[in-house]
Amino acid sequence: MTQKNKIIHSLTSLRMLAALGVFVSHLGILSQSSISQFNVAAKYFFNGYIGVTFFYILSGFIINYSFSKHMEEGKFSNKDFIVYRLARLFPVHIISLICVLFIFGYTKNFEAINKESLIYNALLVQSFIPISDYYFSFNPVSWSISCEMFFYLSFCLLVKFKSRYLTSTLLVIVIVNLFFLLNPPVNISSHWLFYINPFFRIGDFIIGVLISRVFLAKKVNIKPAICSAMEIGSLFFLAFTVYVATNYVSYMNIKYDLLYIPCMAMIVIAFAFDGGVISKFLSNRYLILLGEASFSFYMFHWIIISKLMEIMQPNKNDVRDVIFYIVCCLGISIFFSIISFKLIEMPANKIIRNAWAKMNLKLSTRRSL
Repeated sequence: MTQKNKIIHSLTSLRMLAALGVFVSHLGILSQSSISQFNVAAKYFFNGYIGVTFFYILSGFIINYSFSKHMEEGKFSNKDFIVYRLARLFPVHIISLICVLFIFGYTKNFEAINKESLIYNALLVQSFIPISDYYFSFNPVSWSISCEMFFYLSFCLLVKFKSRYLTSTLLVIVIVNLFFLLNPPVNISSHWLFYINPFFRIGDFIIGVLISRVFLAKKVNIKPAICSAMEIGSLFFLAFTVYVATNYVSYMNIKYDLLYIPCMAMIVIAFAFDGGVISKFLSNRYLILLGEASFSFYMFHWIIISKLMEIMQPNKNDVRDVIFYIVCCLGISIFFSIISFKLIEMPANKIIRNAWAKMNLKLSTRRSL
């Protein structure tokens, strides 16, 4: 039986912090308020979308880290890998899509729905279409798992690449990205090209894979004090990058992703050693649970923010109203994410994996007869 690498708990917990970043970036009420303090907060919270960059780099790292033993022993199966990834993404994706259809009244006027957009969204291919009505359709945040699905399919090929070829692939992506940064096309949305585009965003994923390969190959033992310094330093690097980007960088195309890759990669590297004081704090079982539930949090938070705005109709210029609304959004999102993780994600994942294992067993039995 293939032995797995140990779970890095600090990276699990950090997933929820990244999801919280995306959450606060969707709190449009802050920028719409006449209260100056809320406007200042909104200016910085807007950068929360960079949580997606962290997710993609971390995804590449964890996928390679988790399956490295299988690859070393020649037991990596493309079919098994894709089924396991589908089991991870699709149950929550489909449930969240159904929730959107019912909660926002699409089912009452089904004829008015863009059926093509619905099909693309359900199949997780919407991120390939450079039109916001498609890639932000229904549950807008699902565009990012459309990219994730592309990364997983690509990993089946990338896993065969030696690190130097993988690095060359990354360099090509970066060069093409830089070319378009200097020469933005007029007939394609810059938002799609630099933020949504799976062919550019896979660069984040590849960086994670490369970091994981180096991390596993070197197996360096670092003293706790140095680990702590790396963790604190990486978070300061992130804070510095956000501050500079918010106040001094006006070119949005570079802020969509490229500007934040170094600090996000540094955070993944620093916390991968899982040996510093912050890592110990993040290894708290409640924070780990929140990290495990972060995918459900990510998939449902926009629905909750939007529906509560409709139900509560908070006064945007009243401090107590705004704070109460945000607390309700956060509390319900966290509560629902844990329920979803326990009652949807875990059971569905287990059912799909078991069904796949039984099907494989039947096929192998038939072949042996």
